Amino acid sequence: MLSSQSFEATPISNSGNSAFSVMYNAATRAGDTLIERFKEDKYISFKGRADVVTDVDIDVERQIIAYLQSEYVGFGIHAEESQPIQGNSGYTWVIDPLDGTRNYSLGIPFFSVVIALCREGEVIMGVTYDPIRKEMFHAVKGQGAFLNDEAINVSEKNNLQDALLGYDLGYVDADASKAIELILSLWPNIQGTRILGSAALGIAYASCGRLDLYFHHRLSPWDLASGILIAREANGIVTDKYSVDASLDSESIIVSNQGLHRNFIRATEGLAWRT
Repeated sequence: MLSSQSFEATPISNSGNSAFSVMYNAATRAGDTLIERFKEDKYISFKGRADVVTDVDIDVERQIIAYLQSEYVGFGIHAEESQPIQGNSGYTWVIDPLDGTRNYSLGIPFFSVVIALCREGEVIMGVTYDPIRKEMFHAVKGQGAFLNDEAINVSEKNNLQDALLGYDLGYVDADASKAIELILSLWPNIQGTRILGSAALGIAYASCGRLDLYFHHRLSPWDLASGILIAREANGIVTDKYSVDASLDSESIIVSNQGLHRNFIRATEGLAWRT
């Protein structure tokens, strides 16, 4: 488990809790609300052809922001459904209240809450919470990665022939077709693939070895924030599709162990998804 030393570098909250405890509480409370409203009728609107948002996304985001602001007045906030809030502390919360909204809106129980804390632009702690399964993936920089109370590591498989690959298609049709083309180019020399519907959980699953590799071509900072840290603390390699170390500014992502990542890069060289 994470030690108390993990939190020494961050300020104590207004209620006397660590930043990690505040983040953890915010995610679990949000998860409780998502479950309570999961089977209710929802108001659904479209940000793009396949990019949906529900009234639950917005309500849960407001809940998270209100709680975080009550605990840390000077922290900035960067959230999916809201305008950025500038802080004066050097710290910024990055929030996705509901990653996997399409799944959620269709009654598919595979979605997550993402909250991360950045200091001067660097992610220093993050959680990806699956409220259906009560699974909290979390990490603090330099302290390892965990699923609930158990330490996690990326897969040790190095060969594509042995690997299960996860990916998602996103909302840009041209890029989605390139991802499908990539999979077809590898088939049948892989074990299989999974399209998940929650990029944050896809990254988390690669971080704990349920997937051997996960890739996505177009993500936003709130999709990536916790996952980048969790995967690296789980001894993973996290890059964009050009094999450059991923950051909050990256759009694409590849998560795996070093050997499988290297073989994936070699096997997909020159494909449209990579270029």
